[in-house]
Amino acid sequence: IGLAIRALPAPAGTKPGAMSLLAIFISTIAGLVLEPLPTGGVCFIALTLAVITGTLTFKEAFGAFTNEVIWLIVLAVFFSRGFVASGLGNRVATFFVSRFGGSSLGLGYGLALSEALIAPAMPSTTARASIYVPLVNALAAQADSFPLADDPSGVSAARLGGFLSQCHLQTSVHSSAATLTSA
Repeated sequence: IGLAIRALPAPAGTKPGAMSLLAIFISTIAGLVLEPLPTGGVCFIALTLAVITGTLTFKEAFGAFTNEVIWLIVLAVFFSRGFVASGLGNRVATFFVSRFGGSSLGLGYGLALSEALIAPAMPSTTARASIYVPLVNALAAQADSFPLADDPSGVSAARLGGFLSQCHLQTSVHSSAATLTSA
């Protein structure tokens, strides 16, 4: 794909390396979609080709890796994976639910407090949802409430499951906003 794009004539007014960069970019996207290699391998090959062909200088190609924000994001992803893999997030959530779980309001408070505690260490709302959604579904199932089930009457979802789902949604948004992470 990249060679075919590179063989096309460059439109008037474009910089000399523009077609090469477009070819590398489209090839990278195709590689990410088709997955002939893992994502890291495809990206590394694309960056290497960009430098070897002179399309980008080494500083231009790898300059983003010197940005502190990129490393902060990488660190946050590592923390999130650690929370999920170790089960720590699940244990924290279960602890709060067991302490406050005497009523539906107590369950909501337990979810909210555990979410607020975990949010600074796990900035990704998606990663936190991977902990809380199964927990909410399990708690709802204990009360014969299935918020995600195909229930035309809506009776099942209107019970505890719908309430806990809304609690999770609202606390996730607020805890992310409070810690200035990925709201």
